[in-house]
Amino acid sequence: MNAIVFDLELVKRFKKGQLSEIVEIGACKVDVEKKQLIDQLQIYILPKSGYVTKSTREFINMKKEDLKRSMPFRMGVKQFSQWLGEDYFLCSWGKDDKFHLVNQCERLNVQLDWFKNYNDIQNQIGRILNPGSKNQLGLKNALDLAGIEPLGKAHRGIDDAINTAFLLIKFIDQIQLQHNTLRAETKIRKD
Repeated sequence: MNAIVFDLELVKRFKKGQLSEIVEIGACKVDVEKKQLIDQLQIYILPKSGYVTKSTREFINMKKEDLKRSMPFRMGVKQFSQWLGEDYFLCSWGKDDKFHLVNQCERLNVQLDWFKNYNDIQNQIGRILNPGSKNQLGLKNALDLAGIEPLGKAHRGIDDAINTAFLLIKFIDQIQLQHNTLRAETKIRKD
């Protein structure tokens, strides 16, 4: 079974109430049994406005050439969901990426039947690296504490996904990945 570690980058917001829009999906496929990274995917998403501001591009280290590869959200999510394969765990560093992905899919009526077996690995790895602390551990600090040299640049979806995948690989034997469905999680929250 594979673990899919994903990281999203969003449009930089300037106004209160402005909707968050995903501009990058970075993802890595980790073979859980072999404990190795086996594939990666980077998708740039074109916001509804059709334009990514310079401040957003600079924040996520996106080049102007990358804009040429960007695609509408619906197409990007379809490409991502097809890349996942059949049997997988979805993993992210914190719950924000899950929230933004599910929220944008729901706003745009994009099917979420592929969203299953979601795991927030931040808490489990944080407890291993910093036992007894009630504070959430940031990705950079987790990498430092784990003795992993970060690759790439922070706030670039693909680089953050790769670095998170390295943490998952290092601690895979000490954490538990759960099987679940989005409906079950949603139902539990509403009850």
